[in-house]
Amino acid sequence: DLHRRRHSFPTRRSSDLACLLSILVANGWAHAPFVAPSNYVVEGGNTAILAGFAEQAFDSEVAIKGFNFKVLTPKGETQELTLTHSKALSLADVKTDQAGTYAVTGLRTGELKYAKVGQRWLRVLDAKAEDLMPLAKRHFVTPSEVQAKTQQFTVQRFDQLLSYFSKQQYSEVKQDPMQQGLRLEFSGHPNQISLKTPFRVKLNLGNKPASGFQVTLEKQATTLGEAEKAIQLETNGSGEVTLPFSAVGQYLVTITSPEQSEKIRPNAQTYRTILSLYVNP
Repeated sequence: DLHRRRHSFPTRRSSDLACLLSILVANGWAHAPFVAPSNYVVEGGNTAILAGFAEQAFDSEVAIKGFNFKVLTPKGETQELTLTHSKALSLADVKTDQAGTYAVTGLRTGELKYAKVGQRWLRVLDAKAEDLMPLAKRHFVTPSEVQAKTQQFTVQRFDQLLSYFSKQQYSEVKQDPMQQGLRLEFSGHPNQISLKTPFRVKLNLGNKPASGFQVTLEKQATTLGEAEKAIQLETNGSGEVTLPFSAVGQYLVTITSPEQSEKIRPNAQTYRTILSLYVNP
């Protein structure tokens, strides 16, 4: 789930591209995780949370795994979520006995391995395929190509899935006090987004603005033949980005740490937050 299908590798020959894509799929990186409520505005005493890995926004193909999920109630209480899984989707029930806004979070911490090959820091991928391009022309290295004397580095990655829903009224969005990683501030309530009003997100990391972070905006397809379109943005020096919603519907907002040159040793920590939102007229 590190890379989405739309990320292409134009400099690679077709056989190597096919090989690399098969590696990505085999490792589960062709699909990105998400979490979303079954409805963003609820009335009853129970509702459902949906989660999975999807190649296109919200089109889940693989059940979620590796994340710890919880819901923060309008009073700031924590509900741990127990998910059930089909092959393509995961589901959790949430008790909604309080009026106000509920925050859904999914957290995962992992490690990414890098090795210095020549002057480049390359991601270590467990590739089993044959007929790879020469190492000098690749953007990754296999474990068998890493020598004992090779300089290596481990990056800690923080993944965060977020969404919100409200019952009967809109209330302050609660933040998980144990949360590690990016903290998001919104210019308006996330369940009251309208096409008529610009919606801004401000990112903070360690109490400092997270500038230069990459932001991808994707709309859920609702009609056959609807073109898949991802808008690429970047946070400014204040850690802010304005999301240019073009139509009513459900959106995924993927926020990731700035990309680094291969000639620079990776940062010790990297962050990704994937936010689910609904935009009203």
